[in-house]
Amino acid sequence: MKKETVDAKGISRRSFLTGSAAVMALAGAGALTGCGKGKQREEGELASTGEEQAVSEAENIEPLAVPSSWDGEYDVIVVGSGGGLFGAVRAAELGANVLCIEKSASVGGASKESSIFAVSGTKVQTEAGLPDITAMMVKGTLGKQTVGASRTKAIVNVGETAKRTMDWVSDLGLELEPTTTGGPQGGMTGVSPAGKELDGLAARTNIYAFTFLEEKLKELGGTMMLSTKLTGLVKDGDAVVGIQVDDVDGKTKHFKANKGVLLATGGMCSNRDMLQRYIPSAYYRVKCSSAGTQDTGEGIRMGLGAGAQLGGFDSYQAFDGGLNDAPWDYYIYNGDVQLARQAWLTIDCTGMPITYYPDVANYALQGSTLQSCPGATAYRFFDSHYEEYAPSFDQQCCRHLIVPTMPDIDRIPEAMIEHDWKLGAKRGIEEGRIKKADTLEELADELGLDPSVVTAAVKKWNEDVAAAPESLNGIPGAWLHPIEDGPFYGVAIGSIMFSSQVGMLTDENMQVISERGTLIPGLYASGSAMGGLCGPDSSYAICKQPQGGVCFAATTSFMAGEHMMGELPEFTMPQYLLEA
Repeated sequence: MKKETVDAKGISRRSFLTGSAAVMALAGAGALTGCGKGKQREEGELASTGEEQAVSEAENIEPLAVPSSWDGEYDVIVVGSGGGLFGAVRAAELGANVLCIEKSASVGGASKESSIFAVSGTKVQTEAGLPDITAMMVKGTLGKQTVGASRTKAIVNVGETAKRTMDWVSDLGLELEPTTTGGPQGGMTGVSPAGKELDGLAARTNIYAFTFLEEKLKELGGTMMLSTKLTGLVKDGDAVVGIQVDDVDGKTKHFKANKGVLLATGGMCSNRDMLQRYIPSAYYRVKCSSAGTQDTGEGIRMGLGAGAQLGGFDSYQAFDGGLNDAPWDYYIYNGDVQLARQAWLTIDCTGMPITYYPDVANYALQGSTLQSCPGATAYRFFDSHYEEYAPSFDQQCCRHLIVPTMPDIDRIPEAMIEHDWKLGAKRGIEEGRIKKADTLEELADELGLDPSVVTAAVKKWNEDVAAAPESLNGIPGAWLHPIEDGPFYGVAIGSIMFSSQVGMLTDENMQVISERGTLIPGLYASGSAMGGLCGPDSSYAICKQPQGGVCFAATTSFMAGEHMMGELPEFTMPQYLLEA
């Protein structure tokens, strides 16, 4: 692969895509043509603003030589303050002089948008009388890997360390409780900051965990630098020995790491060039991303430039909720997305009914189902009573409708969802993401479907609903409503990206493995910056991590922090796998 040239400051010929510039530069979803009407960048179109299309934003970024002098020296450097804070605080607690940098103006990265630490067997869960199903979760992850290609040691070590990670942060003083947003089994498979899921509010629940850890890092003598961008890894021979950054004032600085650099920089969901190269299934099937505009992949590019082996090609996770004509970076809690995700009549372009999955555990399966439709697109229909019907569904987690009367609603960014799903839904209708028409025939034309397909599907739906079945197409009987009164509404819906799982390959201690098969001294990766634990070619939306999502990011960072300080226990295979 052609290497990207860098200048004396280690910055590639094109600037990194961050913030609002990334939203504009990378806008455009990747649904296939055909029945679906998704959009993708035209051939030759610039991936970002600028005068030339010099180098793809997917190219590796070469490491830098040791500078003549360092601007600071630390034991441990952590890049990224989402899951990375778990590793930073743990290393500081173990006596390390720690620097954590974050390119955003506040801590948490994409992780602060999450709601549940997916884990089982923690103290708060067992004290609540819930069973420990860690073994089941680990086995489930291993069962989704390609036979013979599983990274078993790493998967098991993460799965087994997750509950110790969450018990640790709980002992530090972060009050946790079994999650209440995941349905009847939610508390058995996840924990959340206590008292933060009132009235079903799941958005940004975990922001409290990261602000808590930010304060802990300061208490332990660690250094946090916000609005500071990583611009290069520094290598001395085979070893990574430090980093180059542009600080809050735009000044270039070099910091030395005596024990290691942890890249907890997130994934590549907002970098369309990287998606096309490394996750083509997402590039061509997913309609938009909810991972956040900071998820631009430069940490991965730097790791690969430093010689890391790529892991997890074409692996990612997506939910239902991608809308045609939405910007590429689009928040999953926007009102039009929330309306589109409800339990309405759903068909493909031929009129075939599509199964609906109400349970939060199957949101990724729902995304996979939508991707399997022709054009990676399905169509949902409802009538003028949607404001009355939608709240009756009483959905879980991110399908639970946002209303302004929810306790603690101010933690949600008001500008993004207006604190009211109804307002966001109306905005989506006005801007054409949700189509509106006086007749079903007109609505079909708006969606690019044959009117006979839509009218026949609605007729069959109304007949079936009138029969009052216990369930229909997976939808509980109590949620079924006819489509009778105009105006009528329809939406082309597919999947929305949640996280990428392609990155640097690591061993079971989160040390980065080189293309030559050896460890790169001084370099660690965690969360979505690492890859290979979902199995190769694990596409079509379902990507089962050990103790998934933000807990995976937190645990892998925690493990890296311990390993750098010589405190991570040596891996041993658990008895339940030896017996199997």
